[in-house]
Amino acid sequence: MRVAPSPNRAFVPPMNRRRHAASAAIAGEAQSLRDWLFATAFPLWWRVGADRKTGGWHERIAFDAQPVILPQRSRVAARQVFCYHHAGRLGWQGPWREAAQHALVSLRERFMRDDSTVVAAVGPDGAVVDPAFDLYNQAFALLAYACAQQSVDPSGDWRSRALTLIATLDRDYANPAGGFREDKAGALSLRANPHMHLLEAALAWLSIDADSAWRHLADHIAALCLNRFIDPGCGALREHFATDWAPLPGPEGGLVEPGHHYEWAFLLDRWARLTGRDRPAAVGGLLAFADSHGLDRQRRVAVNSITLDGEVHDPVARLWPQTERLRAYVIDYRNGEDAPLREAIATLWRYLDAPLAGLWYENLAADGQFVIEAAPATSLYHIVGAIAELWASFAADE
Repeated sequence: MRVAPSPNRAFVPPMNRRRHAASAAIAGEAQSLRDWLFATAFPLWWRVGADRKTGGWHERIAFDAQPVILPQRSRVAARQVFCYHHAGRLGWQGPWREAAQHALVSLRERFMRDDSTVVAAVGPDGAVVDPAFDLYNQAFALLAYACAQQSVDPSGDWRSRALTLIATLDRDYANPAGGFREDKAGALSLRANPHMHLLEAALAWLSIDADSAWRHLADHIAALCLNRFIDPGCGALREHFATDWAPLPGPEGGLVEPGHHYEWAFLLDRWARLTGRDRPAAVGGLLAFADSHGLDRQRRVAVNSITLDGEVHDPVARLWPQTERLRAYVIDYRNGEDAPLREAIATLWRYLDAPLAGLWYENLAADGQFVIEAAPATSLYHIVGAIAELWASFAADE
């Protein structure tokens, strides 16, 4: 005989109980990953990764806890602002603001031009060694300015710098066919990837600032992705284009990256939620294409690149596609999917199980063995982004 539930206790259907248990398990993983950041990664990268002698941030840390001395790139400084901004938001009691300020000072004094664009790289003495304009670097500068405005240095002039940078891009790099050129002359082919990070930066600003420039930029790039980047035939997201956004001919135009499918899916979902839209159907298509063709089921990883017809092109699996897969699965979990997310978390832990706590393996070779090499600073941005999203979705209220 079935017993009626007590009138003083809410009845939880079995399916909901299983989902609650799954959520609790994932919340526990989010807590453990956050603890890993707090106990190992954030302290190590501030202690060893920050260059106290000449300023800025080292590009890599080796497994012997020594920094690798290389020219410093503006994207590293910008990403470290993002990382330590989120360290503060996640609740790290260490010197998160000091670390973020260290990166901001480097960005402002070593890389920034008068028009708020940034150069690509400087040498150990601070002299510019690569003055090139790279749209990718400008996107990360915009993201760093948003983090600075929100928490690191709210009294600074970061909003003005960001709007100046947007005005510079509109004036000097706007592409008549949509988006932005890679050079003033418009001679270079176009890439989807920098536009993805411009969307990320626009969404960061949209959440803290009412200026219409951010909504316009986010809507413009989201539309560009939905209408030009995604192949209408197979649903894959192309990477390289001619100056009119026609796909590049030849092998380069036919290569796609599963990691970017996951990353675009996450950002398009966030764009829809921040702007009050329904989630685009293309989000599910991007996830489905990456899952169907970009996952190596034996190694349980997303590979670096595949072709439009789903053949593996580069079987090496870098760390960052795994973090973007995890982050994308957080949004898909809302539809009742938990097994893929739990597998993605387990995969991330494999990369984090490195010889020195706070570092990671960057590449898993085709034979299933991790490559022994220094850990790049740029990957901390991907790790922090994934863990922050997991924490916010599953553990922040516990």
